[in-house]
Amino acid sequence: MQVRTGVLAAVVFAMVLAGVEGTLAANRRDIQRVKNVAKFGECLRCDLSNADLHDGFYQLANMIEANLSGANFDRSNMAGAQLNNANMSNASFVFTNFSGAQFQGADMRGANFSNAWFNWAWFAGAKLDGANFTGAHMIGAQLQGADLSKAIGLSESQLRFACGDSGTRLPPGVSAPRCPF
Repeated sequence: MQVRTGVLAAVVFAMVLAGVEGTLAANRRDIQRVKNVAKFGECLRCDLSNADLHDGFYQLANMIEANLSGANFDRSNMAGAQLNNANMSNASFVFTNFSGAQFQGADMRGANFSNAWFNWAWFAGAKLDGANFTGAHMIGAQLQGADLSKAIGLSESQLRFACGDSGTRLPPGVSAPRCPF
């Protein structure tokens, strides 16, 4: 009887682990909230830390003050998402679409945004130290007051059609973009 109980406990434990999408840190209810397309991903202040949510549809999601630290959102659609004051530190967003997203006050330090789209996104007050923007598309990105001086992988060609001001700080050798619109 003791062997069967141990096996049953192991099976239940494995099922629980599988149900949280490969993570122990994120809140399972919060994962379901952000995946609810009918409510445009209502996930205010939710905990998605270390969650694996790649290839997802989070367009227009409301993730204000959410914890996305260490999460994987690679190849997701987050166009128009509200991420103001969100913790996105050390998360991965490779090939993610953030067109029209709001990042005011977001902590994006150490995040990987390689080849992501930030067309017409807003960055005022975002913390961007160590964020990787290699190959990112930034047409119309609003960088007024943003400190990108310690960001990785930014080039003048990426920022040619972005919009900055005298408060925009960029890495050495990269000139401040002018607002062409």
